[in-house]
Amino acid sequence: MKKRYDEILEAVVRTFLQTKEPIGSATLKEKLPFEISPATIRYYFNKMVERGELAQLHKSSGRIPTEATMKRFWRDHLKDLTLICEAMEELAELAESEELFVLLKPIRSNRLRKIEAVGERYLILVFDEDEYVIRYQPQLVGFLKDLIGYELDEVKQIARDVGMMSLYYKMRAKNDEEVIALNPETVVRIAVEQRGWGRRCLRRYLDGDVIEELDNGLYFDPLLPKGFMALRLEAEVESRPVKLLCLGAINHDFTKLFHGKV
Repeated sequence: MKKRYDEILEAVVRTFLQTKEPIGSATLKEKLPFEISPATIRYYFNKMVERGELAQLHKSSGRIPTEATMKRFWRDHLKDLTLICEAMEELAELAESEELFVLLKPIRSNRLRKIEAVGERYLILVFDEDEYVIRYQPQLVGFLKDLIGYELDEVKQIARDVGMMSLYYKMRAKNDEEVIALNPETVVRIAVEQRGWGRRCLRRYLDGDVIEELDNGLYFDPLLPKGFMALRLEAEVESRPVKLLCLGAINHDFTKLFHGKV
């Protein structure tokens, strides 16, 4: 019985992702791989409503998955992910059609290699691919030399944490050049609807800072407003490795973009 129960619940979720409409017993019967009567489906529906897995908006309406059910579904199905669409144009089209906000940042090694002093006027931070110049301060020399071998993104984060904002903003300007944002209208709309979250977080998402702040994984509230979800992973787009963040409503179909472990 447990297996059939789980199959019915998963079919409700998958059908809801496709239609965005409450699911009735007759509709679900056509989606199931086994014979079952609408009356039996309604019995399962009632049990699922009692357990908080489905909700019924009106007495005569079909059922929809609750937020808790959607979270469990995504945790179970977005594992060992593979990005389905590897072309930027296709990814942009799918992000727009599913109202998903997508951030991409190329993955490349860019380590701090040495610190050069120009008299007592400037310090030059020499990375594999970039150089950054800051004013000379004796107390910074030893501190920065301890960071030799760190990646640029790590140095940037440390600079912000210790209040070296001039260096941080120079590095972030470079970061802004590399980050690609697809369908930013979605995250702006969320920020307008959820004003408190928007005031705190919108800039971090539009600037791309958040892609460095989060580890790979799934994120829900309280990091995001209730009813929304973000997915952080590493993937390949047009044969280039990237860090990727995808954000949208929890009841939108992330499987249009990703294959997960089922």
